[in-house]
Amino acid sequence: MKNFKLNLIGSLIIAMVFLQNCKKEPDPKPAKANDNDQAGTTEVDGAMDDVNNFINNKIGGGSSYRMAAYNLPCGVVSIDSTTSNAGGHKIYKVNYGGSTPCGYKYKSGQVSFELRNQTAFNIAGASFLVTFTDYTVEVKATGSIIKLNGSMNVTNQSGGYIWQSVTAAATIIHKIRGSVNITFSDNTVRPRSYFQLRTWASTSAPNDWSGLSLTIAGDTTIGGASVIEIGKTKDAGQGTYAGGYDYNTSTTNNFVWKNCGGTWAGPYKLTSGLARMNVTIPLISPTYIDMEGGYYWNYTVAGTPTKPNDCTSNSYKITTVLGTNTSISYQLY
Repeated sequence: MKNFKLNLIGSLIIAMVFLQNCKKEPDPKPAKANDNDQAGTTEVDGAMDDVNNFINNKIGGGSSYRMAAYNLPCGVVSIDSTTSNAGGHKIYKVNYGGSTPCGYKYKSGQVSFELRNQTAFNIAGASFLVTFTDYTVEVKATGSIIKLNGSMNVTNQSGGYIWQSVTAAATIIHKIRGSVNITFSDNTVRPRSYFQLRTWASTSAPNDWSGLSLTIAGDTTIGGASVIEIGKTKDAGQGTYAGGYDYNTSTTNNFVWKNCGGTWAGPYKLTSGLARMNVTIPLISPTYIDMEGGYYWNYTVAGTPTKPNDCTSNSYKITTVLGTNTSISYQLY
């Protein structure tokens, strides 16, 4: 849906602070944003959101239903389509130009998607493949650069388009499977895999968008926990662990996105939620990172962010526990 900025994936992966700083005392003062594990996953999220917007509005007739014009997501300069040789389905290629600012970010590269079975995206069991080709997001103010390559397979388990969760009181469920390589500004490359169920539902249907919410749950079990993501951390030690420490992430409290505009256009804000990233670091225990949504951070001035849990929220609080050492930082959505 237009401007449906739900942080679909980014809300559920924890930011890994620099492990070499683990002996410092806790410092709640925000530092300048930099590319880290959270920043990488946030950009996967943003690209998947653009795909959802296009499928549900341009292809799925959402904009026609609301009698409103569909606008391309920010940063998109064109959308091309070709026909797949294998299945005869259309492949839509979303091209980003790199010159138009999207807030404080600049996007370039390509994200494509293709219906792999069925005849339409809204049919139960339909799946589509989302492919990232050098999709790059740069924050010029901080020097952060994130590049994505890889693919995600999305299966529409319930059938229906997302906007029908409001107009028809439907519950829309998508299953996500996939892996990407994330390249950071220092040329570090890390793999990441996703196992998710995403559920859209409304408490105010029909035709009242204020009650629309998104729930994200893990869809595989590791060590008794419902895990949504596994991968390697950006930061690591030397030798055997120079390629990153293994981690898995599961939710402690569901993440909740609230419609902060009251109409179909939103905007939608993450107002609460808590996830934990368990990291395997030899000879250190416990080793985990908690991320809690619902904070407001004015990063242009000094001071500790507040926790309003409302539509002013724009940041996560990141608490890193490495043995007896704890540190606190903040990350913009």
